[in-house]
Amino acid sequence: LPNLTKSISTIESPLTLSPLCYVFQLGADFNLKVEPQIWNRTLAKARLATSVVGLHNEATVLTCHLHCRLPPQSHGTVIVDLHCEMDTIAILVCYNGKWVTSKKMCTYEGGDTKGIIVSRNITFGELLERVHKIVNTDSREVKLCLKFLVSISSNECKHIKIEDNDDVQFFIKYICDVIPSKVAPLLVSIEDKGVTNVVGDRMHITTDMSRMACSSNAIVESNGDVHGDFGTQYLDMIDFTGVEGVHSGENGTEMNGLQMHSAPPILAHLETFSQVGVVGSGTTSELSIRHNWRQMGEQNVHNLGIVNDEEEDIESAYSRNNWDPKLEVGQIFSSKEALSKKLQVAAVRGHFEFKVKQSCKSRLVVVCSQGPCPWRLRASSYGEKNFMIVKYNPVHECDMSFIHDKHRHASAKLVGNAVKRKLKDSRTIYTPSDIIRDVKQNFGVTINYCKAWRSRELALMSTRGSAEEAYSLLPAYCHELERANSGTRTYIHTDENNHFLYFFMAVGACIRGFQSSMRPVIAVDATHLKCKYKGVLFVANAFDGNRNIYPLAFGIGDLETDASWHWFFSKLHEAIGECPNLVIISDRNISIENVWHNIFPTAQHGICFYHMKGNMKRTFKLKKRDKILLYFEQAAKSYGIAEFDRHFQKIKGNDEVAQYLESAGLHKWSRAHMDGRRYNVMTTNIAESINSALRFARMLPVVHLIDEIINLLVKWFSKHRDIALKCTSTLCPDFGEKKLRCRLECASRMNVVKLNHVEYNVVDGDMDGHVHLTNNTCSCRKFQLEQLPCKHVVAVCRFLKLNVYSMASRYYTRNTWLDAYSDTIYPVQPQELWVIPEDVQSRVVRPPNAKVMPGRRKKLRIPSQGEDIIRRKCSRCSGTGHNKSTCKNNVPLPNVGHIL
Repeated sequence: LPNLTKSISTIESPLTLSPLCYVFQLGADFNLKVEPQIWNRTLAKARLATSVVGLHNEATVLTCHLHCRLPPQSHGTVIVDLHCEMDTIAILVCYNGKWVTSKKMCTYEGGDTKGIIVSRNITFGELLERVHKIVNTDSREVKLCLKFLVSISSNECKHIKIEDNDDVQFFIKYICDVIPSKVAPLLVSIEDKGVTNVVGDRMHITTDMSRMACSSNAIVESNGDVHGDFGTQYLDMIDFTGVEGVHSGENGTEMNGLQMHSAPPILAHLETFSQVGVVGSGTTSELSIRHNWRQMGEQNVHNLGIVNDEEEDIESAYSRNNWDPKLEVGQIFSSKEALSKKLQVAAVRGHFEFKVKQSCKSRLVVVCSQGPCPWRLRASSYGEKNFMIVKYNPVHECDMSFIHDKHRHASAKLVGNAVKRKLKDSRTIYTPSDIIRDVKQNFGVTINYCKAWRSRELALMSTRGSAEEAYSLLPAYCHELERANSGTRTYIHTDENNHFLYFFMAVGACIRGFQSSMRPVIAVDATHLKCKYKGVLFVANAFDGNRNIYPLAFGIGDLETDASWHWFFSKLHEAIGECPNLVIISDRNISIENVWHNIFPTAQHGICFYHMKGNMKRTFKLKKRDKILLYFEQAAKSYGIAEFDRHFQKIKGNDEVAQYLESAGLHKWSRAHMDGRRYNVMTTNIAESINSALRFARMLPVVHLIDEIINLLVKWFSKHRDIALKCTSTLCPDFGEKKLRCRLECASRMNVVKLNHVEYNVVDGDMDGHVHLTNNTCSCRKFQLEQLPCKHVVAVCRFLKLNVYSMASRYYTRNTWLDAYSDTIYPVQPQELWVIPEDVQSRVVRPPNAKVMPGRRKKLRIPSQGEDIIRRKCSRCSGTGHNKSTCKNNVPLPNVGHIL
């Protein structure tokens, strides 16, 4: 629509207050934007107030009130522009599908889809009418249920039901502002109306004797019984408590000489039983009775909405001291197992035990285990799977002499359901001893260690699933990971029987960041997995310009063999391609030494000097503070050949150690003799740090392990990106900037002698430096190997008033550091939102063909021979093996004197 302009001319009158009102009617799908424009500067005060008078299906009435206060002898014109803009959104509607519950997850499957365009201000009634047209149903005969999926976290989502205008606005706000790049379809399911609407929220019949006596359509027969397969004993559902004239006969419940048979629960306000199609004296067929009863029993449960959530009840009973079981007649449970769990929790918290007197598909009767106690509960099937309490006596008259510390109903499964919330985080340390303590504190029951361990295993199984399911989900997870993160590479290698062998993963953001912003140095290592099928985790990492860990690739294999390392290096080469001046740092694993040059022929290989040091200690039985170890560390970190020779000459005092180091290759562990440039990366500590960060995740099944790695990468990328954005220095603050400032302190005391226009001699009193500015070299070799100005170069720049930052490599700059984390890593959505093609779904991945040994799996790392074992000492109790944050020992209070 074109803009509507109204010109309002003011009158010449001192201190005139002129209220002007205009009403405009436009379509309901348009938003009105009112912009007052004051064309005369003498109009010092003017305000425009708008209010929506009415919102209808055909027109929106907008009333504009304009108040202008004019100075004396003033003239002016106020222009009011009404901009009419159509504001609509797109909604994807899924219909004709069905809700499927599997593995405790409810998903919407099948059906058709259709896209619609609606207004942002659409009401619930208008949206429901549009959906009825799409589904081709009559709103007077069919009830539609509208839901949409909300992602709460990376592994949890909820279905939200749309029932009113507020729900519609929340749905529109969610799809437009919260997830504008995702699709949250509107899920439509059909709920038939009819006889199910006459059933209310009361679970038993309140009989009116006068009404029952005068009704000719009541369920009454003189002889016989209603036959047929109803699946429910509805007589158990009727509560005749307090009804006069009703007594128990030999063949059933009699009233005024008439025999009453099983009937479904009906509202008390029904005039007669004929409203629900119940058989009368020869008026309705038996088939009609079956249909209506079955329909009421199966469908009406969902309309009632009172089916209990047994998991929340168990967790509430475990965590709250004043928990009430709230068992009452008419209460519905989703299954007999759910009712049994509720009874077990009620028995444990109530400090009594019960025994099952009768249990079948249609009935459950439990009584107190102690003799004449009147406590009793009876429940019957209600519908296809649900159970409803039909009789309940909560009174206990048990003998207190039978109470003991243990409880027969405190099973491992019950305890596991109660504690599984605490085990959702893989980093949580929750031992069987902790479970024993918490069960004693919350339930007042003592369980043994074996039951606590079994309850923990059941809780972990319920939360994470089995290891076999994790391998079967691996192809689908990799597909979703590649779909969410462009450029991501994942590979799964299996044998001829589809048993898992190897896995490789490199996230696209990490690959691009390494190729553009990282120094070409990769540290590789492997660590053992502690899950059911064990295996090893391969890790390839780099250092960013701020000396932070930059994960590059991960892999999973059976063992550290030539075949497994060859496969991992091959996939790594496919991911990063040919990398000039590449240096690979690792420990002295023989498999790495055998295969790396076949995949990266132009690269250089270096050995972690810390592992080399440990091998020396183990081989020659050296003590921790032996001077040879100090000389070796100084020689390994030396930049110049002369400096290396000076330290290595001291090592030659022990011929065996010197020959051992020479046989290992000086160019492998010495920075001065290395053909390539390993910068300041002398150890594989970055890979070891990744292994330490994943020490709890390595206990998880394979899919959950990969998901933990992705979540860790998401967290690190976001954290380092924020730090880089806040950085104001030219170089990275924790490495380049910090080192240059330290070297500036030394350079300020040095004398610089100019040799020519590009060469300078720097006298530092210890080892002079010869600096060549054109070749970017210094005789100390620190400038060449680190690509960061040494103290001699800093002194020359200070002497010539040059910008010292221009001499540093781009790898240390703030811009390069920010580019490394510029891309975003997205976590994998919950499994309910996965869209998996058929070729991926059809792929079968079985667990590794390995024998699972019985017994408890090892969790603590076994130190290598010669490795320094750090003995922690607690500053609170002076004990060893822990620190004060985990100390549980009793410590005597300090002597504060006598208190009078």
